Amino acid sequence: MDATEAAVHFARALQGAGIPHAIGGAIAYGFFGAARGTHDVDLNVFTAGETAPEALRVLIAAGLSIDLDEASTSARERGDARGRFQGLPVVLFLSSIPVHERAARRLRRVTLHGVPIDVLAPEDTAVFKMLFFRGKDLVDVEPLLALMGTSLDRASVRRELVEVVGEDDYRVRKWDELVQALG
Repeated sequence: MDATEAAVHFARALQGAGIPHAIGGAIAYGFFGAARGTHDVDLNVFTAGETAPEALRVLIAAGLSIDLDEASTSARERGDARGRFQGLPVVLFLSSIPVHERAARRLRRVTLHGVPIDVLAPEDTAVFKMLFFRGKDLVDVEPLLALMGTSLDRASVRRELVEVVGEDDYRVRKWDELVQALG
């Protein structure tokens, strides 16, 4: 099973349990930017506190292998947890900051392998990629800006970044540079 098939698998499980979620990362990016391969699944689960264990139970029943003690600590400290599914890394992002909670209200419904699923909106994809600020994320942001053009709410992305990291952060400066370079 590849990452996109695994994403559909988990989306179906969470949909069946009525747990709000969205696929993020390279899979979401592929619907708005230049599609690229990936070997992991970024799964945003819009639950926190008391409802997070139910989401984990559903995902484990669907085949996710995860150390619950480690996941609990990581979720509490960083808002994420890591597991595996058929050899693929699966990264869970749980609602831990207001930006994530707002992302839950801007999802896009797409079809992947014939199944309707929710993915992060392109603006939220850009925000999270700028926050992570890894080389592969920066390589994704420029084509996303170019391909989406003015339909991407660039001001919204900037506001979200500033809220999380502050006006003077290097990630905000880089965002401004990219936007200016692309006009």
